[in-house]
Amino acid sequence: MEENPFQSDNQSRNRPAPCSVVIFGATGDLTNRKLIPVLYHIAADGSLPPKFKVLGFARRDKDDALFRSELQSGNENYSRQGHDETLWENFSHAIHYHQSEFNDFDGYLRLKERLDELDAERGTPANRLFYLASAPSFFDDILLKLKESGLNEPAADGRWARVVCEKPFGTDLPSAQHLNQVVNNTFEEKDTYRIGFCRKLAISIGIW
Repeated sequence: MEENPFQSDNQSRNRPAPCSVVIFGATGDLTNRKLIPVLYHIAADGSLPPKFKVLGFARRDKDDALFRSELQSGNENYSRQGHDETLWENFSHAIHYHQSEFNDFDGYLRLKERLDELDAERGTPANRLFYLASAPSFFDDILLKLKESGLNEPAADGRWARVVCEKPFGTDLPSAQHLNQVVNNTFEEKDTYRIGFCRKLAISIGIW
């Protein structure tokens, strides 16, 4: 099989350190129409971190192969630069799926194990970005479970853990203030990104 170009080292380019992106609500329209096409575009530009991984977290029962196939259909329809089969084949090897309810603590422990497995596969620990692309009503559960499982904590070796909260950020001022408090109790402000998926995704990974 052809070597995945996104798993080569970054000595010749000033790319950021390896990163795993966990997308909560990964079977929704935002992931299919926006997030994956944006990451595909970044990959085509050669700017993704080396050994980059995407782990979709959602409630529906499916495996990596089905998840990748569904995302491929979305990329064919929504990628602004067009869809290249060879590039997608290489890019899709970095995509994985994790099934769990958003309020299931055991699912987050299994998520932690899966992320550790991906680190072992790539041969080096990676930064972790948690992207909340679910309905806002699940944000509380997700953030609290990330904290309870310790996934919100940066690693002792300096690897970061960051969160991106998609719009809408609450439905009114009180709900936005409540959500902001939950976010601030889970992640440091410097590790928190709110709204504006395209640029925020690039910034949070470290390529903007």
